[in-house]
Amino acid sequence: MGGGVAEAQTQRQGSLQLKLRRKPKALEVVLAGVGAKPLLQQRLANGIWEGQLRTQGSPGLMRGPQTLSLPELGIEAVSLSGGGDSYRITVRQALGQSLKDPIVSADGRNLILTFTGLGTPKLQAGQLDLTTPGRVPQSRYAPPLRPRAVAPPLGDMAVGTMVLQNRSYLKLSGPIVPGLNFVDADAKLALKELAKQGGYGFVFSNGGSSSAASEGEFAAGENKISVYLNEVPFAVAFNTVLLASGYQARLQGRTLIVGPSVMGLNMGPTMSKVFRLNQVDAASAKTYLGNLGAKIQVASTSTTTSSENDQDGGGGESSSGQMTTSMAEESMAFGADVGPLVGLRGTTDARLNTITLIGESELISIAEGYLRQIDLRKRQVAVRVQILNVDLNNDRGIDSSFSARLGNTFIVSESGKAFMNFGDHLPGSSDGVGLLGDGTPYTRPGVYDAGIPKVQGQQVFDPPYVEAQKEVTTTTTNSGGTVRTTELVPLLDKFGRPKWVESTDPAANPTLVPKVDGQGRPIYVPGKDPDQFAYPQNSVYGYLEAAIVSSSAKTLAQPTLLVQEGETASVETGTSVITSVTTTDTSNGSSQFTYQRSNAGLTLEVEVDKIDDNGFVTLDLTPEVSVPVPAGRNQGVAIFNISGRKLSSGKIRLRDRQTLVLTGVIQDQDKEEVRKWPVLGDLPFLGQLFRSSVSNRQKSELVILVTPAIVDDEAGGSYGYGYRPSTREARQLMSPR
Repeated sequence: MGGGVAEAQTQRQGSLQLKLRRKPKALEVVLAGVGAKPLLQQRLANGIWEGQLRTQGSPGLMRGPQTLSLPELGIEAVSLSGGGDSYRITVRQALGQSLKDPIVSADGRNLILTFTGLGTPKLQAGQLDLTTPGRVPQSRYAPPLRPRAVAPPLGDMAVGTMVLQNRSYLKLSGPIVPGLNFVDADAKLALKELAKQGGYGFVFSNGGSSSAASEGEFAAGENKISVYLNEVPFAVAFNTVLLASGYQARLQGRTLIVGPSVMGLNMGPTMSKVFRLNQVDAASAKTYLGNLGAKIQVASTSTTTSSENDQDGGGGESSSGQMTTSMAEESMAFGADVGPLVGLRGTTDARLNTITLIGESELISIAEGYLRQIDLRKRQVAVRVQILNVDLNNDRGIDSSFSARLGNTFIVSESGKAFMNFGDHLPGSSDGVGLLGDGTPYTRPGVYDAGIPKVQGQQVFDPPYVEAQKEVTTTTTNSGGTVRTTELVPLLDKFGRPKWVESTDPAANPTLVPKVDGQGRPIYVPGKDPDQFAYPQNSVYGYLEAAIVSSSAKTLAQPTLLVQEGETASVETGTSVITSVTTTDTSNGSSQFTYQRSNAGLTLEVEVDKIDDNGFVTLDLTPEVSVPVPAGRNQGVAIFNISGRKLSSGKIRLRDRQTLVLTGVIQDQDKEEVRKWPVLGDLPFLGQLFRSSVSNRQKSELVILVTPAIVDDEAGGSYGYGYRPSTREARQLMSPR
């Protein structure tokens, strides 16, 4: 009893342990404590050996999951994990090593895996001979051999299995047929004789035969067979002759009904069943069952149009015509002549998406099994796409300008351009040479704007004048009596302007009166510069401008598209801009403008091709990012060019919730512009005063991250039946009223 308790305690603590034994060019992986009769399944792929171990008991791991390595033999890692009676062993080879299937042996307690042909890969090293003069030889390196490329592993498939009885084989009882020898015998007569030996009735029928049979393909006396059998059961003999004859047979009680196509005849109880399909449409189910042998009735409408001409008896020319149109509805059946559903009939209804089947209960059960296997929901995937558009701009500019006056001559260097001005009152810039810009009036060289605005003109009256006034008396009556008030107000002319009269004061100063035209509007005149500006003699002015501008911009979009298998989804965001204007002259002399617009922003199209049973999604991505670039104006309308980048991924395969990063759509542009004086701009150090340089670098990169997540409709989650909004307001909005 004590030994049994100790053994049970050891099992609870775990007795399975991983050990490695190094041997010349070999490695032994020892699984100690496995026990008797272990079962090992193994496979080797891409340099990784995996084994699935099943034990008779539950030894357990002594120290939990274990991992060992032996780099000197080219083994990167050996790991053991699992529990109960199921364990997993993994052997991973190092780079440059070639792994083979091991030799498996057991001693009743331990399982030993022997990997042969191992060893450290030898590399050919280079040698440097520094004592010999001349060219130093380069080192030589032979890279290790990498494992050859292999195809991706095969995955599992969802398989629906149905066990079907062979309706062509009749289960008959009867005596052993001692000998059977037919040479060019009539098949119908041979089957009749066999039916008599077994005690069965025999009926031959041409009813329901195909067109070929109705034309006499199986006419009596023309269907010959040759059969030789010895000591076989009656059922084997009859079915063999039936197979050789090409006929079909059905058993009704103790009567055998034989004919060219008696499988389609219904002799027992008939069942009718209507199936309302959920996912597959009735038209697809109709074609599917028809290919399996069911006869599906389809109603079709045919239209016939005929014309009749009334001809004159004398000349034979038609005098009048009459068009007649007739429509006829007819029903036709389609379906294969062979298959497990031969003898079943049906029809479909597109409005309710139903299919009605009529036939024996056994055939309807088989058809129902097929419909259940194809009436499945298509898988859906939530594709999350992150599009990152990064624009990096780096501008650098160094600009030097100066002006020097020698007497009445200006020497001007403005942004690497040279000017010379002559005159006492000229600016130390390009303005003094009469340069014309867009929208500026023509200017005489040497004349520039003083910057003084226009003012209202004034005129001087001498002798002085004053504004004419008149007396205005106002009478007010109240409880205290009548009050008269007299005041002076300006006297105005017909335009509402004050009238001026000569002043009677001999000491008054001359009067300045604003100028107005005949309608009383102010008259404006150019202002006067009281002090004319002039640079001092023999002076030098200069400035240095240097700037480095760095900027970055990014457009980040994270659309999530819920796409069904075999469908395409797209999202488009951006701004609609005008890219061109077309002018058309109309007949009444006016002009009609037509604007062409394009979208600038993000356009993404996702096509999901397949979602397989192993959690892989095959899809196709076509993202495009574009921005509008101003291109001037046309007919007073701003025109833009579209600068965009587009990527087409083609068919790619991703695992569920695996993220794929797509990059490489990069634009890199460098631009440098230098303006300088001839000769002087090339001088070292001082040449910077006579030149201007501007450099611009633009770099744009498009990064796309794609993460598909297969939607589990049964378990719920973020998108399935179990979806629940996170906020109270959203739940109130989606709750039923």
